[in-house]
Amino acid sequence: MGPAFGSSASTEADTSMLIDRHLPEFDVTVVRHAVVDADPETTYDAMLTADLLDTGPIVRALERLRTAPMVVSQRLRGVSGEPEPEQLRFIDVSKTDEWLHLEDAPGEEFVFGAVGKFWQPAIEWRQLEPDAFAAFDEPGYAKLAISLSVRSVGEGRTLLSYEARTATTDERARRNFRWYWRVIRPFAGYLMSRVLERIKADAERQASRDATEPSADVDNRAHSNGPSSRRIATAMLVLVATYHFGVRPWHRRWGVPASDVEAPLPGDDLLPDATDLVTHAIEIDAPTEAVWPWLVQLGQGRGGFYSYDWLENAVGADIHTVDRIVPELQDLEEGDTIRLAPEDYPGSSPESAPTVAHLDPERALVLRPPGESPAWTWAFVLESIDEDTTRLFARMRSKPRQSSIGPFTEGSPLRTITNYLFWEPAHFVMERKMLTGIKRRAEQAKQIDSFSTA
Repeated sequence: MGPAFGSSASTEADTSMLIDRHLPEFDVTVVRHAVVDADPETTYDAMLTADLLDTGPIVRALERLRTAPMVVSQRLRGVSGEPEPEQLRFIDVSKTDEWLHLEDAPGEEFVFGAVGKFWQPAIEWRQLEPDAFAAFDEPGYAKLAISLSVRSVGEGRTLLSYEARTATTDERARRNFRWYWRVIRPFAGYLMSRVLERIKADAERQASRDATEPSADVDNRAHSNGPSSRRIATAMLVLVATYHFGVRPWHRRWGVPASDVEAPLPGDDLLPDATDLVTHAIEIDAPTEAVWPWLVQLGQGRGGFYSYDWLENAVGADIHTVDRIVPELQDLEEGDTIRLAPEDYPGSSPESAPTVAHLDPERALVLRPPGESPAWTWAFVLESIDEDTTRLFARMRSKPRQSSIGPFTEGSPLRTITNYLFWEPAHFVMERKMLTGIKRRAEQAKQIDSFSTA
């Protein structure tokens, strides 16, 4: 498999780097170096034994945020997870379930790796033997190999290098990892730099007769970079990490039971090569036959979208949501158009007028833009919990890079940033309001029916 969006190392058999034996070709790589005022042997020992959790509160916070989705999932299932480690050292990687000690040349290089679906909120790790790492090619995964090496660069001085390479095993995994990497890369670089600083400080402390001098040098260098800028950068890093690891996974599957997050729903087959999936759900105290009429009359110029009309009308969408079931809007068939905005809307495109691609009365309504290769599908699915309770799912499957919505061209980095920072949160806010709006109307109608028949 050739590299997709990164570089490839030399594949010659005679190579000086152990990492080339285990991951010679890769999609992305990040390399960091530090010059250490200590000999290679001392630096190598410090490299293996440095406590990675002792690199400042930001690293600990990022580690907690990374594992938060898995911890929450375990608690919801009543499963006790592993206690938080008191220390984290490279020499201990072989004791973990996720990481593999691949190879080492004592005093020169230490290589370890992992296989998993790193882009998932709760990472799906693939356990295998170290000697199976290089040949592993099961579709859907990414392989990460990390090399830490030392090399003498003068009397009592060492070049300390940290390289991380990632390779995906098929095109779908490559697409998933590409989106993930665009967000996580700044954090990866930051963590690598902090780790090198920790190793450098430990090695210089071991090599120095006066244990306080290296610490003072490190502190002086840190202060020379500007404490205010560092505090601002740290705060920004925490905010972004909190959103990416905590808030974003929550809002992309709001209201969905853990067992149903990736469960198939009607309409999934209409866009099998989707690169993004968002599913929301809500429980309604009304039977499916009482909820269905509200879905059937969705649309601009019809019953509206039960969301924030004032916000949609502020951009000229001309949405007017009704609070009753309109009989003349109940006749819906596959192929009918459900407009999202007026036909003369300034920013309209084929995506503004999706059609009914699948209709299963009192069960599923699926919309998609016209054409052979639509950018998305939008499914509304009713699941009967009991005779008086319904769960309403709303699932958006999409290929964001193909969408014509927005001012930026297809494949533009600005489009990716806009999707991540604006469209995703906006979709959640509007769709959550839609689901709660349908819930309120269906439950009120049920109460009125109960009073009228009492």
